[in-house]
Amino acid sequence: SNKHTDREWKRVYDNTGAQIVGKSCLDDNSLNSVYRVLSLSYEDLPTRLKHCFLYLAHFPEDYKIHTRTLFNYWAAEGIYDGSTIRDSGEDYLEELVRRNLVIADKNYLRSRFEFFQMHDMMREVCLSKAKEENFLQIIKVPTSTSTTINAQSPSRSRRLTVHSGNALHILGHKNNKKVRSLLLVGLEKDWKQSAPGFQSLPLLRVLDLSWVKFEGGKLPSSIGGLIHLRFLCLYEAVVSHLPSTMRNLKLLLYLNLEFADGVTVHVPNVLKEMIELRYLSLPLFMPDKTKLELGDLVNLEHLWYFSTQHSSVTDLLRMTKLRSLAVSLSERCTLGNLSSSLRELRNLEMLEF
Repeated sequence: SNKHTDREWKRVYDNTGAQIVGKSCLDDNSLNSVYRVLSLSYEDLPTRLKHCFLYLAHFPEDYKIHTRTLFNYWAAEGIYDGSTIRDSGEDYLEELVRRNLVIADKNYLRSRFEFFQMHDMMREVCLSKAKEENFLQIIKVPTSTSTTINAQSPSRSRRLTVHSGNALHILGHKNNKKVRSLLLVGLEKDWKQSAPGFQSLPLLRVLDLSWVKFEGGKLPSSIGGLIHLRFLCLYEAVVSHLPSTMRNLKLLLYLNLEFADGVTVHVPNVLKEMIELRYLSLPLFMPDKTKLELGDLVNLEHLWYFSTQHSSVTDLLRMTKLRSLAVSLSERCTLGNLSSSLRELRNLEMLEF
């Protein structure tokens, strides 16, 4: 509907017959025919938007996709135009919405997308194209669907997403060394298992281990070997100790340490070395003696649960790119001290206490 010139429509006409529909006759009652028609929207996408669309195959049917997390997935995969991660992601999502490939509504007050979903038929197109291009593999309890694979088999793709079942085979399988992305999606009730080391996945860029219960409450020290990691999420994971080897994760753009409620987490003072970070969510509960130096994280755009008990309020002075900030004030820090440290944050849009 957005084509305006003869040349644009000529290209659509040529591609429709020769590359998509082929010589077969369209039958309005055939789901196969519907699929071919919907595929036109995908084939018309520029390359970068094709990657954005295919990434949506990671999520289960009717899953409510959180835009902030997705934008960081995209950025970690290099789908990022150099502006802020959120602005870049919203530009791509706006285009997918305009082309009716996804369903999303903007928040009336904030004028931003927060969640979106895919229509069932468009999801089928997405899954089919992802399979056709070997974009990802989906691990789940065996069913009759074509997207199910044997969780014990080596990966044929560089991206894996786990919807249900046991992913221990993935983490430990020696033939998965080329995997770049591992996501556990929608496993809030299923994923209550311990995880082994990460030696078999040395090239990982994206690792989402939300809701994982680690044996002994310790994140394996082998996490430090994932030097290519850009995205690490441990949301609601059961962890009480982080290893000092995390200092090796110098390329991280996104780090979520918002662990399960009530768990006190020992965090070594290594976050200061992750100077590429754009998003950081700190644990809600840390030992009183914990000291974190964060002043060098000058690229941060979002910082959650910053505590003046564990970090100096002056660390905020250099974080001039911050868009959102959640602060916990200790008794020794006054609002006057805080406001003095916030004076240079001219991009700040959200401040919570």
